Amino acid sequence: MRTFGLLVALLLIPTFAAADDGPSVLAKMDESMSRAVDQYFEYEVVNEEKGRDPKVMELDVWIKGPMRLTEFQAPGDMKGTKALVRAHDQMYIYLPAYNKVRRVASSMTSGGFMGTTFSNDDISTVLYGPVYEGSLQSETDTAWVLVLTPKADAKTAYGKLVMTVSKKYIQPDTIEYFNRKDQHVKTETRSGYTCEGDVCNAESMKMVDHTRGDASTELVRRTWKVNTGVGDDEFSVRNLQN
Repeated sequence: MRTFGLLVALLLIPTFAAADDGPSVLAKMDESMSRAVDQYFEYEVVNEEKGRDPKVMELDVWIKGPMRLTEFQAPGDMKGTKALVRAHDQMYIYLPAYNKVRRVASSMTSGGFMGTTFSNDDISTVLYGPVYEGSLQSETDTAWVLVLTPKADAKTAYGKLVMTVSKKYIQPDTIEYFNRKDQHVKTETRSGYTCEGDVCNAESMKMVDHTRGDASTELVRRTWKVNTGVGDDEFSVRNLQN
């Protein structure tokens, strides 16, 4: 009887689902960001810096897995310029004026991407789990706050990222970027999320560079297509010159 009573007592103890932790949230976010087989975007890009007129650019972006291909459509002097990300540490630039492809050295990850406040490192980070370790800093009803630190073998421009991840979309709302001296150097805001089925994406991505007097670059989505069937060969270095 005593054994039976103990079993009943154990069954009456409430059970709780395992709480989210940093690695699980980071894995969920990467899964949410890569649910589509491929995605295609057309963006209007607006660069703003104090004392200068805004500069407007237009570009097309294809994403498939860890790969990203960007092609500039405007202004005229940048038309046809392409940037290919094969992996976080494999980025190539095609300059039509020279009809040459060059690989971007890993030592240049912190450099600005084509005059924007996004760095080469920002553009080449398609998924975060392969590059960063995640720890859960805090949690609310609507968001998780993660602290991401580079993995031991990862070459990144940052010492850490503080990322607020929406529980609704399981994607970043804000990302604060810190350098190796733990100085807050940039802030990215992603807003206006919409979804195609279970694939969601932000309409606006704005990067503010606090080291340049809060100069900013905003990518405003004009067109978005999911699962277009683009082939892997479109993301080849050879294809850049076509």
